[in-house]
Amino acid sequence: MNEMVSPGTAIPASGLSLLLSQACRVIDISLELDPAKFRMRTYAGFRKDMQFETEIIKDYGDGGLGQRVRGVHMRLHAGSHIDAPSHMIEGGKDMHELPLEAFIGPAVVADVRHRGPKQVITADDLGQTTGATLQRGDRLLLRSDANDHYDGSPEWMARAPYLGDDAIDWCAARGVSLVGFDFYHAGEPVQDRNNCTTRKLLERNILTMPYLTNLSAIRAKRFLLIALPLKMKDVEASPVRAVAVEG
Repeated sequence: MNEMVSPGTAIPASGLSLLLSQACRVIDISLELDPAKFRMRTYAGFRKDMQFETEIIKDYGDGGLGQRVRGVHMRLHAGSHIDAPSHMIEGGKDMHELPLEAFIGPAVVADVRHRGPKQVITADDLGQTTGATLQRGDRLLLRSDANDHYDGSPEWMARAPYLGDDAIDWCAARGVSLVGFDFYHAGEPVQDRNNCTTRKLLERNILTMPYLTNLSAIRAKRFLLIALPLKMKDVEASPVRAVAVEG
């Protein structure tokens, strides 16, 4: 990856010129963070559970300047987010060490709706749905439409397909820089430490972006993805507001 872009430096992100078009169409592909609906699985080894909750820590009538201020309790992996290498790789890069242009650039959707619950997504699936559209360095978003009915339940997780090893190798061989998911993304139905989809992708220098939705609204074969993380230091993930921009 390139060096970090300093504040005030122009971002050389390919495809950014799409933003100059007066006919831009901006599509929100981020999952809504609703405390009443959002749930994440808490695996063995967690020191505490943390989902997504907000609380008012100062209200209008509490004096001071008469403002309302909320606090939030959440994992950095809640909702649509980017996983940095350090999420799975000890000594891997944290979010602040990744170049800003990694999160802005050309993207393609791979339609994998034909793969049902616990079925493997193969390299052939990716090749057939993207064809010659995918270019080296592109970001690849996997569409199953599972998150159209997201509730975080075990039933939701069970509806997910999974990315096979040959598909992961296919992405690496073609220089895919990021893979996004609109389904439970962790791995094969029977999981262990070494059989985790996120780990396998990060080990191949491919970032992961789980908890997407609304990929059905994207019409263009190629489009501009913008998914900027928060500017936090020494963290392994960050929430993003992911949008697709069609020119």
